[in-house]
Parts: sequence; C-alpha cells; structure tokens
Amino acid sequence: MGRATMAKILSFLSWNVEHFSNSQSRVELVVEAIAAKKPDVFALYEVKGKAVFAAMQEKMPNYNISITESESVVEILVGVRNSLSSFVTQRNELQSKTPTLRPGALATITKNDEVYSFLFLHLKSFADPRDWGLRDDMLQHVCSLKRKIERSLDGDKKANFIALGDLNTMGMSAAYNNDLDIDGAKELDYIDNRLTASVNGMRRLAKSYEATWWNGKSNWQPSNLDHVLAADHLKFKKFGTAEVEVSGWVDEATTAARKNWIAKHSDHCMLYGEVRS
Repeated sequence: MGRATMAKILSFLSWNVEHFSNSQSRVELVVEAIAAKKPDVFALYEVKGKAVFAAMQEKMPNYNISITESESVVEILVGVRNSLSSFVTQRNELQSKTPTLRPGALATITKNDEVYSFLFLHLKSFADPRDWGLRDDMLQHVCSLKRKIERSLDGDKKANFIALGDLNTMGMSAAYNNDLDIDGAKELDYIDNRLTASVNGMRRLAKSYEATWWNGKSNWQPSNLDHVLAADHLKFKKFGTAEVEVSGWVDEATTAARKNWIAKHSDHCMLYGEVRS
C-alpha cells in the first residue's frame, strides 16, 4: 500500500527585501516573485514607507495587506489571502523595550476549524554583545508567546505556532575578550536547545539551502540568517529532505548571475513552506 499523501493546509513565505522602498520596477519584481509561489500568507521585512504598503495593496488585490508601525525606519508587511479568515496583530513585546526595534507581526488564520499562528520576525542585527543579548531576549518572547497561546486553548491542545523571518543569527564578537566569541552556528545551537526544551516544544525546520544572505561581495561569505521555527507536532511538505524551500540568488548558476539577482531583488533569499495534514 502506498504512503498516504498529506494535504496542504496553509502555505507561507518569508522574505527580507532589503531597503524595500517604492521603486516601481522593484515592486513589480517582488510581486512577481511572490505570485510565483502563491503563498496563503507572506511577510516582507525592511519595508520603508507607507508608499510600498499602498503599492502592494494595489498590485495584490487577492490579499489583505497589513504593516507594523514603530519608531523603526523599516517595518514588516504582511499579506494574507483574503479568502481566509484571519487577523494580524502587532506584538510590541518583541521590541524588548527598545522602540527602534521592529515589533513582531502575528497573523492568526483559521482553516478547517483550526487556528494557525504565524509570528513574523526581524530580530536585531550585528554581533556585539548588546545586539546578541537583544536577539536572545526577543527569542525568549517568542517562546513565551507560544506558551501564552497554548494556555488559552482547551485541555491539552497544542498551539499551531510558527515563528519565522530574518533572525540575524550571526553570533557574537566581544570586544577585548575573544574567549566569549561565538559564531553563527553556535548561536543556532543555543536556539535549538531552547526550542526543544519540553516547556517550549518547538524545532527549527531544515532548509533546502543553509545560507540565505549574501551581498555579492567577495570579502563577505554567504550567511545562515533566515529561519523557520515551528511547534514540533506540525507537519510540512518535504523539498527533498528539507521542510523549507530556499529560493533566490542560490538558484543562479554563476557568481555574475547571483550578483545580478541580488542587485535587482534582495541580498536575502525567500523562505517558502507548506503546513500539511
């Protein structure tokens, strides 16, 4: 007997479109790239200005578009297919009491009488100890929110919770004390240990390509910055052995083609996945 096919419940896309301002040609390219994936819910990070919000509303009429508001110069834009029952809320606790950081954007979607929570994140960048500490604090808030949602459910029901985005997992470089330095891989180890704790019940999904950021310059190496964290009971479509498909500059065959994609689109790749039954 063949293995039963898992049906798609919801598809999602996450993409840091660096310095995404209202350039008509770039908006067209971004819309085209998202439309090719046909996600049910998506988020864009580093959105600059309300003009982009208006342009996305106009060019993507099949989606309800929301955008965060804060003192940050870049915001998170969320789109949810308007055929779905949903609402989007801003989670200010993700700013970790630092108004210039981005709040989280929580999209709550009901499908087949089940509620799914997608928390879109753009965590603090840079590798000095303060920035590393802010990322650590923001991730504590992610786990706390998952537990808070779980406590609101009946009985022992688990939250269908997914946190995803640009987590900026670049490690820490401590001035004048190299003994405290950690690289991005070690930061991910810390995150994995926190997620898999029984009280949190989450895991980091495997991606089809580890590196998701590169600026196209020879003195910078591709980095593993964008991730999907999910409640451990959830199931996902497989892309080979991975559960998240990475696409963008990684799909180009030559360095020149990769640099061209980066120049036109973004130095970050897209993350795409599907929750399955």
